[in-house]
Amino acid sequence: MEKSKEELQKELADLKRKYQTLEEKHKKETGRLRQTEEDLLLRLLFLEGIANSAVDGFLVVNPIGQKVFQNRRTIELWKIPQEVADDPQGVKQVDHVKNMAVDPKQFLADIVYLGEHPNEKSRDELELVDGTILDRYSAPVIGKDGKNYGRIWTFHDVTERKKIENQLIQLNTDKDRFISILAHDLRTPIANIWNLIELLKDNLESYSVEKLKEFVNHLFDAATKARNMLEDTLVWANQRSGNLAFNPETYLAVDVVSDVIDVLLPGANLKNICIVNNVNKDLLVFADLYMLKAILRNLVSNAVKFTNSDGRIEIEAIKTKDYLKITVRDNGVGISDNVLNKLFQISTMVSTKGTAKEKGSGLGLLLCKEFVEKHNGEIWIESEINKGTTAIFTIPFEEK
Repeated sequence: MEKSKEELQKELADLKRKYQTLEEKHKKETGRLRQTEEDLLLRLLFLEGIANSAVDGFLVVNPIGQKVFQNRRTIELWKIPQEVADDPQGVKQVDHVKNMAVDPKQFLADIVYLGEHPNEKSRDELELVDGTILDRYSAPVIGKDGKNYGRIWTFHDVTERKKIENQLIQLNTDKDRFISILAHDLRTPIANIWNLIELLKDNLESYSVEKLKEFVNHLFDAATKARNMLEDTLVWANQRSGNLAFNPETYLAVDVVSDVIDVLLPGANLKNICIVNNVNKDLLVFADLYMLKAILRNLVSNAVKFTNSDGRIEIEAIKTKDYLKITVRDNGVGISDNVLNKLFQISTMVSTKGTAKEKGSGLGLLLCKEFVEKHNGEIWIESEINKGTTAIFTIPFEEK
């Protein structure tokens, strides 16, 4: 039976109402989805911002090790070129970071191991070829369904911390070595002082004036050695702890050298050693006067100590473009290669007797090294057995 016109019009009206209802519902759903999408994009933007502002690097990979996401800090720490970072598969990046590791074979072995044990966590310290040390941690991403969805790696730069730790270890080692050296080197002069005082106490009235003068001279020498050792020790300790003031100014180098020679000349005269100041009278040096004199005093004193009677010591200074190169040259007994390689190191510090059996604490060259480096200069020793020794150090013209 055919529908009447009125029935058809009613059905059409019903269909229009249903369509309008569906259209309104679709618009609402579309709007809700669009808002949800915008919210998700905004959240993603914030999450990426948080990730890229983090002080640590992190990398997300899928279960087969392919890169999913990494933050800017990871790119910075691993020095990854942008074209490598943009590679979607991450193959180029794996090759790059492998070669950034100091031990590439171990780096790959770690990745292979975690690929075979996907649910394990890992943590280690990784050294890169540029000197960076990373605290590296990784953990699997396991869903509520127990499925492994990949792995997150984090990289924390601990380079400065490791430097400080190593410095503290070295300082502690130096301290122990320092105490050992001080106790050993002070033992002899203090024992001499003790023995001489004991002899004087027990036999004072039986000694002649000349004998007493001899005892006093011996006491003075022993006390002077002990005092010098303690002074070197305190100066070195203050320098190591950063408590020693550093006040560089401009001086005439020839005057500084002359002052040092005047102090050491009496000891040189006892061995009939000639000390020659060959420094040009117009040369200037920018340095801390106390430290510069301490450097020269130790180097010239060592030259006197290891030069035979009637020997010769020459002090020269050469001007270069950036620094003043100062040399202290003697024609003494020289230094063997075995001893030469141990100079400037407290861990292997040696103290040898001079040509007249002079003794020292062995701290002199350590002080020289500390003071020269305080000036951003360098110091080294050249020597040949039975032909002499040349001590050389540089002082920049201007403060750096």
